[in-house]
Amino acid sequence: MKCERCNSEKVVKGKIFNQVDYVAPEAFFRPKELKPFTLFGIHVQVKKNDFSACTECGFVWATIDAGKLTKIITKNCRNSLKKRLGLREE
Repeated sequence: MKCERCNSEKVVKGKIFNQVDYVAPEAFFRPKELKPFTLFGIHVQVKKNDFSACTECGFVWATIDAGKLTKIITKNCRNSLKKRLGLREE
């Protein structure tokens, strides 16, 4: 496995913690550029709290459901973001 940012092979697998001794049961991703007052249906769960980290540059990444993220952006985000990503505007 290689780092998504710097292409280093010095990558380790791990989990995200929200306290020193407590593994967070769920982690979520929320896109920026949401329309004002958008509150519900805007989170995509990170799959299995399984993260990777690069020991060279410090970049951390995980996997989410790309289809769900696209649906959230299409329905709830600003048209400028949709245009930048090549998604249809509502």
